[in-house]
Amino acid sequence: MIAIVCGFLVWWYGDTQLLTRKTNELARSLSLEAGDRKVTRISKNKNLSALLARDLSCSIKLDDYQSHYNYSQLVEAHLHIGLTYGFCSVQISELNIISIANETANILADFIISTRNNDESENSKNVSVNLVWSKDEIGNWQIRKIKLRSP
Repeated sequence: MIAIVCGFLVWWYGDTQLLTRKTNELARSLSLEAGDRKVTRISKNKNLSALLARDLSCSIKLDDYQSHYNYSQLVEAHLHIGLTYGFCSVQISELNIISIANETANILADFIISTRNNDESENSKNVSVNLVWSKDEIGNWQIRKIKLRSP
């Protein structure tokens, strides 16, 4: 019995499981439900900012949009979306941990992003996301690099 409990704890707190849970937490932080109050949206923004490294680099290369964001710009953009959009859903359709080495992990994921403006117009897009996670000085995994592109 002790071996089973120890095995479960090693698995649950292993880097692969932690990174999978943190990537799912990222999707939950980015998702904003229509019924979410302002306080909930601000809380999700704080959760997002805790997942991101301060030296974050984010590049977006989609068919109809290209841009680059740093940490502050991305957190501010998420807060703006929370105040502008009635609904935003981020779902992970596929998640692959490519590598974990030297306190750095590379994850490829496919996200389905759906939004509805306050004027009720809806939009949905599939995107491929490359996330580079690194451990900070106290051992917490944070996203250091994000690359979004069309699949």
